[in-house]
Amino acid sequence: MLNFKLTLQKRRFLLLSVPSFIFTSILTAIPTYAATLAFSEAEIELNNFSNFGTIELVNQASISGQTNGGIFGAENKAFNNSAASPLQINSSAFSLAFGENRDYEGTAEAQARVLGNFDVDAGQLFSFDFSAVLNLETEIDDPLSERANAKSNISFYLFDTVNIPQVNFQDYFKYQPLDYFTLNASLNTFGVQDFINYQRSQGVSFTNENKQTMFGANQETASAIIQGKLQRSFTNKTNVTLIALRQTKSQVKVLEHSMLVPLIFIVATITVGVLRNK
Repeated sequence: MLNFKLTLQKRRFLLLSVPSFIFTSILTAIPTYAATLAFSEAEIELNNFSNFGTIELVNQASISGQTNGGIFGAENKAFNNSAASPLQINSSAFSLAFGENRDYEGTAEAQARVLGNFDVDAGQLFSFDFSAVLNLETEIDDPLSERANAKSNISFYLFDTVNIPQVNFQDYFKYQPLDYFTLNASLNTFGVQDFINYQRSQGVSFTNENKQTMFGANQETASAIIQGKLQRSFTNKTNVTLIALRQTKSQVKVLEHSMLVPLIFIVATITVGVLRNK
């Protein structure tokens, strides 16, 4: 079984000393070895924008769990970062959950969204480069009673908003996007919902595609990196809104007939104000 402390130290090293971050953590104890472990990581980077714009970043993380004699622990670390000149956006997170003994369940989850608004002149090409990375891992000892699940999702959508009023975030998805990209992965140990898939619209092209998986055992892993470009030209002057989403979720549980009583719950949210780069 994985050494939990060493695994956690490696993950912390990746994301230490980063601005605009959320850190949430809960431990009922610190085991040397975790009987169940779920880890999910996602990162998206957007750069080389053809236009300046207005950027809003929102970051959220939560941990929830129940124990009745068992051990449950979890950690989230998530950050959004943007630079104005040149415009560059990076959104990254990992969620880790682990447990030991009997009668416990818990979930660590982090999510973020990026909203960018851009004016595009008639005949102008709107474009940017992107890189999307996912890493997932699950591990159990006993497939008859233990469950470990990890999910990661990355996506972005480009909307023509010249005739759309200012709306809430969810309202954008009532409209058809001009272009989009999605990358999703899931591990379910011991189960059948293991996959990595990705989709893109015609305006999105890939320059690098790589994925690796190890499914169907007590220890499962999945990773993917997709790099590419979005570009679209406009005949008339227009306004476009770019929405990028990033989510990680890790869950472990061992349930017996007794009721789980204690409840642990942590929620954190960061909204980074509006960044104008002109």
